[in-house]
Amino acid sequence: MSEENPYSNASRRLENITGHLNGTGYKEWRTLSPSQTLAVCTNRERKWNGYGYKDTFFRFDDKGTASLLGNRFGHFSSKEYHELRPWLEQTLRINLKTICLAQPTIVEIHSPEVNHDFYDAIKPQGIIISFAEQDRLLHGHGVSTIEIYKLRYGNFNRLPDAVIWPESHEQVEIIVKAAQKFNVGCIPYGGGSNYVDALECPVEEEKRMIVSLDMRHMNRILSLNNENMSVTVEAGAIAKDLEIELRKLGYSLGWNAESIEFSTVGGLAALRSSGLRRSMYGDFENSIINMKFVTPIGTIKQSGHSISSPPIISGPDITNLLLGSEGTLGVITELTFKLHYLAPYRHYISMYFPSFHQGLLFLREIAQKKVVNNLSGARLVDETGLQLVHGFNTATPTVTTIFKEVLKKYYWKKFKGLETGKMCLAAILIDGYDLSKIENYEKRILNLGENFGGVNSGYDLGERMFFMSKGLPYLRDFLLDYYAISDYLDTSASWSNIEALVDKVKETIVTTCRAQNVRPRPYIAVRVDHLYETGVSLTFTYGFNCRNLADPLGTLRRVDQVALVEILRSNGSVSHFTTGIGKRKKESFVESLSEPAIEIMKNVKKTLDPTNIFCSQNLI
Repeated sequence: MSEENPYSNASRRLENITGHLNGTGYKEWRTLSPSQTLAVCTNRERKWNGYGYKDTFFRFDDKGTASLLGNRFGHFSSKEYHELRPWLEQTLRINLKTICLAQPTIVEIHSPEVNHDFYDAIKPQGIIISFAEQDRLLHGHGVSTIEIYKLRYGNFNRLPDAVIWPESHEQVEIIVKAAQKFNVGCIPYGGGSNYVDALECPVEEEKRMIVSLDMRHMNRILSLNNENMSVTVEAGAIAKDLEIELRKLGYSLGWNAESIEFSTVGGLAALRSSGLRRSMYGDFENSIINMKFVTPIGTIKQSGHSISSPPIISGPDITNLLLGSEGTLGVITELTFKLHYLAPYRHYISMYFPSFHQGLLFLREIAQKKVVNNLSGARLVDETGLQLVHGFNTATPTVTTIFKEVLKKYYWKKFKGLETGKMCLAAILIDGYDLSKIENYEKRILNLGENFGGVNSGYDLGERMFFMSKGLPYLRDFLLDYYAISDYLDTSASWSNIEALVDKVKETIVTTCRAQNVRPRPYIAVRVDHLYETGVSLTFTYGFNCRNLADPLGTLRRVDQVALVEILRSNGSVSHFTTGIGKRKKESFVESLSEPAIEIMKNVKKTLDPTNIFCSQNLI
């Protein structure tokens, strides 16, 4: 049993929010003319051409042992992963002597298109704007595999012409009104962790000036109501920073998206994101009490209603229409969330099962019979995903440990029916306020798992399972150096349809890769991420060696498109909480809608944004 706070290492981004809370605050930006440059940038801790922090990355040492440098992930950082390199060599055929180094910088960045009437309108308002190449580049993309590949080996057709940092709701209104008046495109920017190419500028027939609207200077906690258990914040607050401050007071937001350390609360709302603890605290949109939403025709907000009141249960809910709009209808400037008391204890449980089928039966029992009241999260990886989980083992192998592992596998196969290459792994996370209750929940879960052939595999393996989703983006970037390219797709499926969907999607990816001359066979794994009474959310992770491919990105796009088509054909959803739609999934999203639904969305866009100011993408 253990007690742990995963947010103990606050980043320097917290300085700004703390300054606001203490009433001091500071400015590090200055208004620029098109000819000036900007020396400081808010992304200073992050890689310019990869995911995450500069000080966190994988590498092979002189002996060929993989390790994750840095100290961001507790006991998973600065550790050696002895089993990872052999697995990568066998599965993706990487060669440590064959390296594809990234370019040191983007070769060419086009000159900005400047709308001087727009610039002259916002300059007297003290609004911070930059035309510097570095800022434009950092704001012209998210962290999808295709975008990272372009940063490392290619270029972008177009970048934002300027970056603007509003510092208040009123400044956002001024910017949007000026953009509409002088025909300037706007792309809202949160933390830059978008994975579906939504931040890339449109290139077809889009000749006007485009600005990136970086919301991260709007990061103040405006009010906290202890009696009503609610907090009101500006939309640019980084979710992790806000969670840190709330935990000091004994509260929690109750959700933990995979990229919470980079995402703004406004960005999460625009994406309708959901995180690890939705099983305990509910989906993201259920935690929003109120919000302000700036559109070209005005600001949408609930009036005549206390921002801390229970939700309005009469008439259509305009908030749910705006959530998930992904920056296509306007920009969120302020949010009010309901709070939860911080659960001080956390415990991980993991179990091996003889097959993915039996692991699914175990999870379905948990979801439908409410076996655990304080279930925060559940994961299940198939036999291929389990191989990668084992690759993240930090234990140093010795003759004794190797011998014990051989004996254990023999015992499992002979007496428990667990066979390497067929068995899967489930992990359960429980948060709670009472250690004795957590212990009882653990016994109940382990007893249930035994009914489906499960074998207890301990706390550490469960914790490793949940860490994996944070470490995989770093591994993806690292493998690009060795001609291995990878990506993932998320979906949801009903319990009765999961296995058929999984089999068909895997078969489709293998067949498409073969047709694209991918050799050897691609790596494909599936992971259950969230449980519902009626089904689950799934993540497919796939990758392949691209050294001998003429167009790695074209091959990846083809695999992605075909897999999405198969997901829809197999009655899966086009996305599920963690990624959104963006440009990447737009066509599949439209195909999943009925004609009346498409017309409604078109009319909403036409009403709220008649001149298409928010131009990065249109979901329809």
